[in-house]
Amino acid sequence: MKHMAKVVLFAFCLQLLGACAPDGQITKRDVGMVVGGAGGAVAGGAIGGNDPAGRVMGTILGVIVGAAVGGYLGSLWDDYDRKQAAYALETARDNKPVAWRNPNTNSENTLTPVRTYSEPSGMPCREFTQTIYIDGKRETGRGTACRQPDGTWRITNMQ
Repeated sequence: MKHMAKVVLFAFCLQLLGACAPDGQITKRDVGMVVGGAGGAVAGGAIGGNDPAGRVMGTILGVIVGAAVGGYLGSLWDDYDRKQAAYALETARDNKPVAWRNPNTNSENTLTPVRTYSEPSGMPCREFTQTIYIDGKRETGRGTACRQPDGTWRITNMQ
């Protein structure tokens, strides 16, 4: 369950940091489906045990269930959340959390930039922590995002 929560958290982070992406790119639902499917495949394969047929069936079932759940969770993440995350990355001082409640989904989110630096190329980057609530349980993830030349923030590392 702990690994699945990390997969879900990673999916939310990916969606969160697509804040300034132009129209026509991969949607938050797509990201959720891919990440959920991958997580489901890993979990399903492990549940399938040592039997090759059981492992294959577990993996297939895991992909289907994981993609459905990930797509659903991804569709809950909307532009409001992405804009709030982009705002936090762009303006918040290090170690100052930015919290918000999405009025459309009633979800609670917090993003805290913890360190700001520039890559050798001059690209600004920020290490951050993100807190989301999954089924009422608090989950926290860490990552690094860098501002691209077009102004979007993209994840370069996720833990």
